[in-house]
Amino acid sequence: AFQTSYGGIFDVAILKYDSTGHQLLYASYLGGSYSETPHSLVMDKNQNLLVLGTTSSSNFPVTPTAFQQQFHGGNPIPQLYSGKEIPIPYETGSDLFISKISKDGTTLLASTYLGGSDNDGLNPNTSPLVKNYGDQMRGDIISDNLGNIFISTVSSSPDFPVANSFNSTYQGGDTDAVIAKLTSDLSQVVWAAFMGGLAADASHTIQLDQAGNIFTGGGTASTNFPATVGAYQPTLAGDVDGWMAKIKGDGSAILNCTFTGTALFNQVYFLDLDKNKNVYVYGQTVGSFPVTSGAYNNPNSGQFLQKFDSTLSTLQLSTVFGSG
Repeated sequence: AFQTSYGGIFDVAILKYDSTGHQLLYASYLGGSYSETPHSLVMDKNQNLLVLGTTSSSNFPVTPTAFQQQFHGGNPIPQLYSGKEIPIPYETGSDLFISKISKDGTTLLASTYLGGSDNDGLNPNTSPLVKNYGDQMRGDIISDNLGNIFISTVSSSPDFPVANSFNSTYQGGDTDAVIAKLTSDLSQVVWAAFMGGLAADASHTIQLDQAGNIFTGGGTASTNFPATVGAYQPTLAGDVDGWMAKIKGDGSAILNCTFTGTALFNQVYFLDLDKNKNVYVYGQTVGSFPVTSGAYNNPNSGQFLQKFDSTLSTLQLSTVFGSG
């Protein structure tokens, strides 16, 4: 394994099994002397493993050509924080990390910090977006067929390294969502953008369509979140709404963006696309969520599934399911 020694407090544990789950092919630590949490992992075109997460370690393993080789940190977050317990303490604040691990687990091919002077990759305990255990730590990573790396995450840093995009200005509130594209070797940020409004915003999920456009989604409490003309739901309906956006592949523009939700609490946690570019989102809701005619549903349940067209203007399917 590329890291055989435990770093300290909490490390990421990476394990790869065969297709039956019977044989452990490799296992490794990933971390420094403070806390790390993994948010998302995916294989690239060469079956290298890409991992996105948060770290509080000034000695997290980064590679010599990394875009950001120094830990920028932020505000300390102890285990008991703002009257609530956080699953993982971040005693020196937090930066994002992005790491690429070889197919056989022997080599850390590329690894970088990514962050500003405040906390990155964490939803604060006080955020209206935090309702479930672990909601503080959500994010997503994906790779295209050229090996470029895209992340969907959150930041409290006005000086987060955004560049070459539709929005380089922190919009306010506890957090903004952040969408970014990095080179395959993690040596450059191709583009990165803030996405948000005057309240709390975060992005939890990301996908690419066949044309290279980016689809992402998350949660927002901002009445001025950048919904676009013709959107399925152009205004914030509740305390927190889910949102989805289609972003031009070069980061230059938001093509389409919509809210989705009730008068109470809603968030989008996962998004996927079909071959016809229809958009599917899965999330959590409180309130009278729409159920389309003929759709299977468990009334009064807290999980939702919706299907939209590629412009996020037309709702094709909507339902709730769960325990009722």
